[in-house]
Amino acid sequence: LINKSFPLKHGEAYNYDSLVIAFLIVANSIIGLPWLVASTVPSVIHVQAMAEKNDKGRVTKVIETRLTHILIHGLILASIFALGLLRMIPVPV
Repeated sequence: LINKSFPLKHGEAYNYDSLVIAFLIVANSIIGLPWLVASTVPSVIHVQAMAEKNDKGRVTKVIETRLTHILIHGLILASIFALGLLRMIPVPV
């Protein structure tokens, strides 16, 4: 995401997001939960989807939104409450 070909300025929230992810990975490791995935590929795809491009296809502006991430984490939270239903799915041997 930090690339010279993308003339974008990242705000402070970009650094805070990385710090929160790092803290949660450490906390999840201590209590035995799976790590959060902070992968670059979905992030690049998300930036491309939210980008406004000029005629040459260069990114000129990115519309920032936190709604996508809130919905994703809301669905992860909902899956915790659906564990009873998820246990009914057969597991291959």
